[in-house]
Amino acid sequence: MQRLKNIIVVGLFWGDEGKAKIVDLLTENARVVARYQGGANAGHSVEVAGKRFVLHQVPTGILHPDKICVLGAGMVIDFPKILDELYGLEKLGIDWHGRLRISPRANLVLPYHKLVEEIEERKRGIGTTKRGIDPAYRDKAARINVRIGEIGLGKVHLVKRLDNWLDEMGTLYEKSYEIEFPSAEKVADELIRVHDILGDSVHEVSSFLAEIARTTGGVLAEGAQGSMLSLNWGTYPFVTSSETTANGVGEGLGMDMRLFDEVVGLAKAFCTRVGNGPFPTEADVQTQAKLRGTGEHTYDEFGSTTGRPRRCGWFDAVVLRYVATINGLDAIALTKLDCLTGIEPLKIAVEYEGSKTFPATIAEIERVVPVYRELPGWHEDISQIHNFKKLPDAAQDYVRAIEEIANKPVKYIGVGPGREDIIIIDD
Repeated sequence: MQRLKNIIVVGLFWGDEGKAKIVDLLTENARVVARYQGGANAGHSVEVAGKRFVLHQVPTGILHPDKICVLGAGMVIDFPKILDELYGLEKLGIDWHGRLRISPRANLVLPYHKLVEEIEERKRGIGTTKRGIDPAYRDKAARINVRIGEIGLGKVHLVKRLDNWLDEMGTLYEKSYEIEFPSAEKVADELIRVHDILGDSVHEVSSFLAEIARTTGGVLAEGAQGSMLSLNWGTYPFVTSSETTANGVGEGLGMDMRLFDEVVGLAKAFCTRVGNGPFPTEADVQTQAKLRGTGEHTYDEFGSTTGRPRRCGWFDAVVLRYVATINGLDAIALTKLDCLTGIEPLKIAVEYEGSKTFPATIAEIERVVPVYRELPGWHEDISQIHNFKKLPDAAQDYVRAIEEIANKPVKYIGVGPGREDIIIIDD
């Protein structure tokens, strides 16, 4: 049997690049699809045969009946919400039973974390999804959060651990924000209820994945958000709370990175960002409206998780060069090329005035002035095209310009919302 490739799929900008669609495509040649970081703040949407599936914590591979899906230790998991998500998939005809493997080392998003984040977001305005992700990761780093594996140790143990959180952190927040948290008993009962249903899915994942990667191959590692939201490498402090780059795979799945054959980076044909934070190539109001869409279609630029309109702008090649290096990029998947139809001229930021590198601090990023290269647009409908050479010349030139700037090949091009609307460029 031919060994399959082990592949990492990572977002290159501020998330919402269409990772789910490319992961769905690559899942055909995978055995296991594994999420390595993030939580229910991620919204991955895929259209299959006219049905739209929106996944938040469960890997996209669940849509393929013969694939195993893994939730890694690098995630923070909202346990009750996972059950809701799985039941929602059941209603759409997806059988998940026996195909899910959840790391016992993954930390929980507790109801406490959601209450805390909602209040903190009102004060700080980072632009979070209010799903409790930031407080959950913070408590993980402070070593006072609860791991999924602890639920199976019994109610007495679990209540003790939750009481510890309430004593250390709950008291502080109650005094500062006048929050009333649910009791440890109530939270424990809900977690145990879910564990009674999903407990058989809680298994060690590191050696399981490593064995597959070394023997048959076919491990597909799926990230959430995008590289520019990385806690280490993104536009800090307007970032998420985990390592969203390909480097998060080793940390989140406990795998030897040398087992992976390829890193595929996702980028839209234009840039978007949800929430606050610097956005050097943000376009004017009229151009943003063209790029965003009206919200009439499911693929318009509104958040899958929050419904918030996304900020839209021109493609930023300075960011692309920066994240290509950080991720060890091998190939690019360029999505939503069809959304540029009818916009002319098109622009790509090739550098910032006085610099070709991406700055380290917010103060510096907010001062940059993009230098644009203008390219002709096209007006033909490209949504039914499945061969790169049949794209309008201007569309081909736009893709080649991105390849030239990144010094990486564009291997996949999205030209529509459906599973089949992808052009694959053969090596």
